[in-house]
Amino acid sequence: MADSPETDAIAKREADGPAADPITTRSTSAIMLISALLLIGVLAWALYDEAYGQRPWKQAQQEFAQRYGRYLNRLKKRGNPTEKEIKESEDYQRLDAEARAARESINPQKQENDRRIKIIEEQLAAVTDPFQDARGRITVINYKVEQADGSAKESLRREVQQRRQEKIKVELPQDDGSGKTTRREFDYQQLEEFYNHLKDEKARLLSDNAELLKEPTELEKKRNDYLRDNMVGLSETQVAALIKKNQ
Repeated sequence: MADSPETDAIAKREADGPAADPITTRSTSAIMLISALLLIGVLAWALYDEAYGQRPWKQAQQEFAQRYGRYLNRLKKRGNPTEKEIKESEDYQRLDAEARAARESINPQKQENDRRIKIIEEQLAAVTDPFQDARGRITVINYKVEQADGSAKESLRREVQQRRQEKIKVELPQDDGSGKTTRREFDYQQLEEFYNHLKDEKARLLSDNAELLKEPTELEKKRNDYLRDNMVGLSETQVAALIKKNQ
């Protein structure tokens, strides 16, 4: 039976293809451009607000730093007459003379100690690695001795004795401080004793230096305390420190 017109009206014809996708068929360049410009604008405003909007005192701070710097520079050029007057006073001159005399009296001995300490440090640098290397090897073998049994233990013990008797060559800096070296040979025990002797001598010399410096240091402190207690205003050192801090 043929279809009636009413049936044709009710029936819907399917589309030939899928519906158009607005994401793929329409350009979003304008929207992305506007969004990017808005983001840039918001970022610029946030940076301005962070740097200036919320910190109105920054300009005043910069102006203060400039003016304070100019004041300190003028103070540095003018100097501190009070400090100069105190340093020219009789009491300060006496304290300064005592401190200088104490420092000069110890200088020869301290310089000799420093010279000897320098040589010891060079000699320690020459013997430390060979000594530590030999000690490490012997320590490893001794550990193996503790773990071994029977004939293996005796063999390792003989190896330890052999290691202790081996000659260790060292290029040792000479005592005259000339920078020249002398080749010397030590067995392990001799090298250990020499190494410990150098360390003990260095410690003794450092202790001697500390004792030598005690009196000059105390007199210099007394002189500096006198200047600080009697001075009105700032010293040159204090002014220089303030200029550096202000910068």
